[in-house]
Amino acid sequence: MLRQRLLPNLLIVLTCAGSVAAQTAPTTKPAPTTGTTQAKDPIDVKLQEALRERDAIIRNLLERVSELEWRLNGGFTSPAKVDEKPVLTAASSSRVINSVVSTSTYDNTERQATEALDQALIVRGGLLLPSGTLEIDNTTSYLSASADHVTVDGFALLPVLVVGDITSERVREDYLLPAFTARLGLPHKLQGDFTIPYGYELIRTVDAENVQTSSSSFGLGDISFGLSRQLVTEHGKWPDMLANVRFKTTTGKDPYNLASSQIALGTGFPGLQGNLTMAKSSDPVVFFGNLNYTANLAASHTIPANDPTNPQATMVGHFNPGSSVGFQIGSILALNPETSMTVSWDQRFTRSTQLNGVDIPASYLVEGTLRLGTSYLYAPGRTIDLSFGVGLTPDTPNLQFSVGLPFRMGLWGPKPKKLER
Repeated sequence: MLRQRLLPNLLIVLTCAGSVAAQTAPTTKPAPTTGTTQAKDPIDVKLQEALRERDAIIRNLLERVSELEWRLNGGFTSPAKVDEKPVLTAASSSRVINSVVSTSTYDNTERQATEALDQALIVRGGLLLPSGTLEIDNTTSYLSASADHVTVDGFALLPVLVVGDITSERVREDYLLPAFTARLGLPHKLQGDFTIPYGYELIRTVDAENVQTSSSSFGLGDISFGLSRQLVTEHGKWPDMLANVRFKTTTGKDPYNLASSQIALGTGFPGLQGNLTMAKSSDPVVFFGNLNYTANLAASHTIPANDPTNPQATMVGHFNPGSSVGFQIGSILALNPETSMTVSWDQRFTRSTQLNGVDIPASYLVEGTLRLGTSYLYAPGRTIDLSFGVGLTPDTPNLQFSVGLPFRMGLWGPKPKKLER
């Protein structure tokens, strides 16, 4: 243990300081006093100041030893776990020093040193807020996607021989999606959150004759709710393990109830998602991984009947969206006390969607995104989170960029103590 190795050295410091005090003490009798007031010897004053300084150093060293022992035994300096930290009281340290002196802001500095890293973990689901802490996160995301479509009006004689008219068009999609997210730390290692997306979507299409058409929509997206719980706290070789359940509503305008010039901001299908996230620290890096499964629930919508004799005819179609399985792996590096950097890879596989029991062609999706991010602590409790993503599969947006401005406030629970100087 660190304490067993360092306490003998501290006792040596105490012994040496006592010997110095004995050697520097005056051997002559003090000057006679006048009345009832005795003049203080300047040597005694300096000696007392030196002893107080020595006690402060020893006290600070003991706190550091206690902090290091706590980390080695599975502790973490995150604000979400600060209430689990053992406190070094004056009674427990009186065996070494008899006076209690005010320490420096060591503990506060150490907690702030990991705040940017912790914020990156909270956003990615690898860490929970402490009970009674509310975090408001305003994140604005921009996504850009483009694709080329080839349409054949004719028939095929062989796989390489097509008879008819071949036309092509280029589709460009731009999304600007502000999202309001609130996270609340709850007792018993729980955390609740909800997200309200509200954004703008623009789709531009250029056909083979270089004629451009566009459609746009602005409004509310699909609101989602989540509940997280910490299953295992990091200790020894075991990582932090957190479970999350999330439900997505259908509040956004779906693609089955649109006017001719509108586009959808919602999917039209409710969804239930389960996540299992693990995080393992190896100072100054935290490695994390996530496994998730999403069940997109079936729903019925009115769709065109595709009747050549009656183009306006409609029918009720029963859709069974394909479920999806995904994972995320990455690492977060603490560059300095205020800045952390994140590198991760997101992968998701979605099964084909069925309409009235028949698979819809080309509805099987494979999505892969390489993400780079950074978090910067610009004020106590306030960070800015940047994320940049590049889609590496045809089913993924080509460019993704988001800016988040989360801030925290305490609603209940013990307030952080104000450290003396």
